[in-house]
Amino acid sequence: MQNELRRSGILGRRGFALVLATLMVAALLAPIGLHSAAAQDELSIQTRVMVLHASPDLGKVEVFINNEEVLDEFEYGDQSDFIDFEPGGARLTITADRAGFNYAVFDVVYPTPAGNDYYVVITDALVLGGVFDRSPVPDGGARVQIVQGSVALPAVNVEATGQNISFATQLAYGRTSESQGVPAGTYDIAVTLADTGETAVTQSGVALDGNSSNALVIMGQPNDDDHPLEVRALVDTTTEQDGGTPTS
Repeated sequence: MQNELRRSGILGRRGFALVLATLMVAALLAPIGLHSAAAQDELSIQTRVMVLHASPDLGKVEVFINNEEVLDEFEYGDQSDFIDFEPGGARLTITADRAGFNYAVFDVVYPTPAGNDYYVVITDALVLGGVFDRSPVPDGGARVQIVQGSVALPAVNVEATGQNISFATQLAYGRTSESQGVPAGTYDIAVTLADTGETAVTQSGVALDGNSSNALVIMGQPNDDDHPLEVRALVDTTTEQDGGTPTS
C-alpha cells in the first residue's frame, strides 16, 4: 500500500518549485484592499485566522502575516489559536526556522475581506486556505467540510461509518469538499482510496458539536510513525440563528 500511495501523491522538488511559483504568481495578481475610508472602517471588524502545520517534510517554521511574526518554532502537528490580523490583502509569509538564514518557503498574498474567520493549512506543496462558514445550521447541528492535505494520498472518499453519511468523494490532494450540515454528535470517520476502496485511515470519536463549523483536515503519510495519517479538526462556532439559540 505504501508504494502505491507514494507513487500516486508525492511531488518531487521540481514539481514543488513549479507549484510554488504558480501559486505565488497567482497570489500576486489577487486584489489587494484599497486604503480608502471604507477600508479603514473594516479595520474595526474582527478578522481572524487559525493555522495548522500539516507538512511532514517541512520541519519547524515561522509564520508572518503582513510582515509581522505571529508564530515561532511552529512544528508539524502544531495548531494555533485564532490570530487577529488586518484584513484587505493579507500577505502570508512562511520561513524555515533554521539556525542561520531562515529562508522563505511560501510568500503569498490573499484577498481577505473583513469580518471572516479563516483557516490556513501548511502542507508539503501548497498552503491551503479557506473561510469558516459560520451561518446557522438547522436544528443546532454541525457544519462539516473535508480538506485533503496529505500529498501522499491519491483521491479519497470520506464517510461516517455506520451512519450512511458521505462527506466527500473523489477528493484529491489540495481540494476541499463542499460543506454540509449533520446532526451534532460523535462520529467514526473512514478515509478510503477512491479507486480501490482500500482503507487509508479511520478515526473514531470525532466530536462535531452543535452550532459548530468544522474543517476536517486529512494529514500525514502512510506507514510513517512520526507523521501518521490522521483527521484533524479545525473548529469554529456558528452565528446566532434568527429566533434560535445564541451560538457565538
